[in-house]
Amino acid sequence: MRPGVKLEFSPLAILLIALAYFFDTSGIVSAVVPAAAVHELGHFLALRLCKCRLRCLRLGLAGLEMDYAPRQEGLRSLLCAAAGPALGGLYALCACALGGDFWLISGAASFLLTVFNLLPILPLDGGRVLRALLPERAALRFSRCAALALTGAGVYVALAYHSAALLAAGLWLVLCNFCTRDRE
Repeated sequence: MRPGVKLEFSPLAILLIALAYFFDTSGIVSAVVPAAAVHELGHFLALRLCKCRLRCLRLGLAGLEMDYAPRQEGLRSLLCAAAGPALGGLYALCACALGGDFWLISGAASFLLTVFNLLPILPLDGGRVLRALLPERAALRFSRCAALALTGAGVYVALAYHSAALLAAGLWLVLCNFCTRDRE
């Protein structure tokens, strides 16, 4: 008998999502959900194509994470990492083509999610693509430099435009990168 997929949910993540949905009077949260779901579907389909078995699906403060076996190397790893942004980008184009407020917001959210996830910073998809193309140590070093650069851009945006979102994302990515040990 084949074991099923283990589901793990952070109570704090669920609370924050529920609060965002509850207090969202604009409908943006409802429009972001299908964009994020299509992005994750891209990863899932690529994993299936590579004959991987999904072991665990985790929802935490950092987002959704898929744990699968066997781990992929090289081209397959690149395919699995790039599939989410690829399908997300396609969804963005289709949603915007449909028109209407909901679809335009959902398409814009998908576009932003795609662009952000393609940044060459671990653990984002772009960082995973980078890790598939470069030796592990070089990918980690590049990722750390890119995370610091993004944080610097976030400081500028926070001071110039009074928006801390990019700074928060940069700090989170710096934390992710500098808490990762160099394997070599």
